[in-house]
Amino acid sequence: MKILKRIFLGLIALLIIVAIGVYFYLQTTKPVLSGELELSGLQEPVTVHYDEYGVPHIYAQNETDAYFALGYVHAQDRLFQMEMIRRAASGRLSEVLGKDLLKVDKLFRGLGINQFAEAHAQKFLQADTSGFQRAALAYQKGINEFVRTGQTPLEFSIIGIPKTEFEPKDIYLAVGFMSFGFAEGLRADPVLEKIRTELGVEYLKDLAVETPANAVRIQNFDGKGKVKATDSLIAFLGEALNKIPVPLWQGSNGWAIAGDRTASGKPILSNDTHIGFAQPAVWYEAHLEYPGYRFYGHHIAGIPFGLLGQNHFAGWGLTMFENDDTDFFYEETNDNGQVKYKGEWVDITFRKEIIKVKGELDVELTIPATPHGNVISGIIEFTDETKPVSLWWLLNHETNHALQAAYQLNHSQNFAEAEKAASLFSAPGLNLMYADAHGNIAWWAVAKLPIRPDHVASKFFLDGASGNDEYLGFYDFSKNPHAVNPPWGYVYSANNQPDSVDGVLYPGYYYPRSRAGRIEELVKENKKWTVEEVKTTILDVTSHMHADIAHQFAAILKEINQPEFNDFITPLETWNGEHKTDLAAPSIYYNLLSQTMRLVMADEISHSAFEAIAATSVLKNSYEHFIANENSPWWDVKGTDEKETRAQVVSQAATKTLALLKATCGERATDWKWGKIHTLTHKHALDAVKPLRNFFNVGPFEVPGGSEVLNNLHFSLDTTGYYHVDGGPALRKITDFADLENGITVSPSGQSGNVMSAHYGDQAEMYATGKFRKMLMNKPEIEGGERKLLLKPKN
Repeated sequence: MKILKRIFLGLIALLIIVAIGVYFYLQTTKPVLSGELELSGLQEPVTVHYDEYGVPHIYAQNETDAYFALGYVHAQDRLFQMEMIRRAASGRLSEVLGKDLLKVDKLFRGLGINQFAEAHAQKFLQADTSGFQRAALAYQKGINEFVRTGQTPLEFSIIGIPKTEFEPKDIYLAVGFMSFGFAEGLRADPVLEKIRTELGVEYLKDLAVETPANAVRIQNFDGKGKVKATDSLIAFLGEALNKIPVPLWQGSNGWAIAGDRTASGKPILSNDTHIGFAQPAVWYEAHLEYPGYRFYGHHIAGIPFGLLGQNHFAGWGLTMFENDDTDFFYEETNDNGQVKYKGEWVDITFRKEIIKVKGELDVELTIPATPHGNVISGIIEFTDETKPVSLWWLLNHETNHALQAAYQLNHSQNFAEAEKAASLFSAPGLNLMYADAHGNIAWWAVAKLPIRPDHVASKFFLDGASGNDEYLGFYDFSKNPHAVNPPWGYVYSANNQPDSVDGVLYPGYYYPRSRAGRIEELVKENKKWTVEEVKTTILDVTSHMHADIAHQFAAILKEINQPEFNDFITPLETWNGEHKTDLAAPSIYYNLLSQTMRLVMADEISHSAFEAIAATSVLKNSYEHFIANENSPWWDVKGTDEKETRAQVVSQAATKTLALLKATCGERATDWKWGKIHTLTHKHALDAVKPLRNFFNVGPFEVPGGSEVLNNLHFSLDTTGYYHVDGGPALRKITDFADLENGITVSPSGQSGNVMSAHYGDQAEMYATGKFRKMLMNKPEIEGGERKLLLKPKN
């Protein structure tokens, strides 16, 4: 017994020693936020003040040192995020994460982002003769100084990722990955083509292939600035997109209110970009100052310039334009390795790619390319009967000046410089919302817009052989949708359709009237706006569109007249569209909607195709008309002798809804509260490893909001009965230009991606409960903080 007791006590002592060792090791991985560091690459000392939320305020004596310091502190907080982005974009995830990520790597190799990045780095970052080049290269030198001398992030050690220095092409890999997130046509077009070819045009009539008639369009105004696929393709794309361990862009809200409509007399700018949630958060905040320059911005990992931000004069926000910059082409080939293009046979080029897979043999991939682009069908197993399909993507065909545009925008000194910077963006397509201290407000849809032949319907697959569907050129930037100082006193975008320019409506994947209509309804109110009132608007959770659809469901359930559904009818028919956590109506509505749509569509087009199109604006734009049309061919369930009616399908959906609500919320109707099933967890890339899940994830939180409300905390339209938030505002920020130094913002989780940092998740509860904090730009206030890091040149 004494021996056993000694062994037991010895094991306990060993565990304590191991625990103490792990604890002290973890402490060494924290970011360094105070003290002094000597770094190779600096010319002069740089002071970094960290505020109470871990935002670095960088004071340098020259531009290159400022961007070097930004690269270093950005890497200190977000190196793993930078690594995941460059690996995802270049198709190198399998190398460290294993064969489960092979389809993701095949997809990205097939998209050609590697070739885009290499070509643009060679073209623009081989010299340092211009300001944007010097700043971008200095930023990357700062990253690499941390790679060489900083602590290895915990994820690198757990996964076994080698630390390697970053190259200029990695900046453009980040640009390419961001552009990919905007390419909604990759999901929507193959499904629409399947419906058109297999089911016929009758089935398309209930889908909003083009923007519906009741859409809210953004008005243009030319004012002046003041001086002052197939099933296999669908399944492959869907599975690959769902496995990407880095979040994609999914929408956004932004608006600017003119000074004559605000209490301060200066414009107020509001922005919340909608991106898939992950941990860490997407945006990294930083404040830079050096002689002649002040800037507070939100940065993407690996990109040196703030895509959102404000300087001493102006500020801007972004939403997704949602223009269509991808097209699929059917290709006609012969046995000589050629493809027919504009009626002539031309050679197909072939590129070999080697994908390294952790613990497995290398995978060799051959990617054919036609004049339209890479043959996307070449990366998956197609049957002999399937036509080859190539992907035309603007990113791979036109020179991209996104870095120059962002640099010039960050450094703009007047309205004309900001407008010139906006004109340089080509891909991804963006809505740039702008305001400045001179009282200007503006909206520019920034993208390079192709001129398509009149007969071309760009959301279906095009004819690659004849030449009849080829582009006719590009519109001049002056023809892009825009509004400058409009007389109605505001500009906005909620990813909705811009109005026509010279009679042309530019095709795209624009979002329904729900958010856009609500912004217009609220911002039109005749009052003097304040920051507090804009806060209320950015957090608004009411959707008239969803309320209207709920009322349709209530009317159908009344006709069905089954007693077990009585608890649904009153909440649905009296619902005003509010998505508060204590309401039952959203719980009933989304369960009923998801069950109904899957029942009527998945049997016709497959579950994978339904999931693909359910994630796009096409289906979101279709709900109203779809549910209202009781004669739609979709209501007839495939594979049965009976011709089902709308009432029968909705009755079946209601039965499933009732069972799910009782299972997830409780037996009584008063238990069916939205907050029980609508929760937010910020999931880390290691979420799949159960022992590490609670260590790296942040949450869960019960949250208000829902799909296509202004507080757009959205989710997949599945049938589990739970609506776990998978995306939404990746930040919220508001600036009154009468008080530029006291703008407000909030991050979904925190500033740092280092799990041991105090700022890993310190904003998560603030975000979930609708709170904000200051974007500090006042130097005495910043210097009053407790943490100061001095970066000194290493001799």
